[in-house]
Amino acid sequence: MLSRNQTIMNHFPTQNSWDENYKTIIEFGKKLPPFDKKNKQEKWLIKACQSPLWLKAERNDSGDLVFTGDSEGLISKGLLALIINFYTHRKPEDILKDQPRFIHELDLAQYLSLRRTNGLQAILDQILKYAQVFLALSKSK
Repeated sequence: MLSRNQTIMNHFPTQNSWDENYKTIIEFGKKLPPFDKKNKQEKWLIKACQSPLWLKAERNDSGDLVFTGDSEGLISKGLLALIINFYTHRKPEDILKDQPRFIHELDLAQYLSLRRTNGLQAILDQILKYAQVFLALSKSK
């Protein structure tokens, strides 16, 4: 079975130009499930992103975290979709242990603006905060 990192990397052929990689990132964003407008609230907003971006976490019946979100920017939405694909439907403790290595393997920081790179880091930080909160909540029960 492929790791989540490898599954995502398989969408990015090794010889593509960065224009092609941007298109792949945008396609990921287009596949993101619709995000209910009622969720576009301040509490779900990640402010470090170049475009307005919302990220929400919920726990399903099996204890996995499910992430949903949206962004008004095509690249931001695509990056969000990559991160959601990597982390959603996982237990909080697994989220805290695993890193999205595809970010470094694709060398995203080299091709993204500083603001987008900071936004990507803000998304990752928020995912980890959600995992820590849900893990603490499960231990307090």
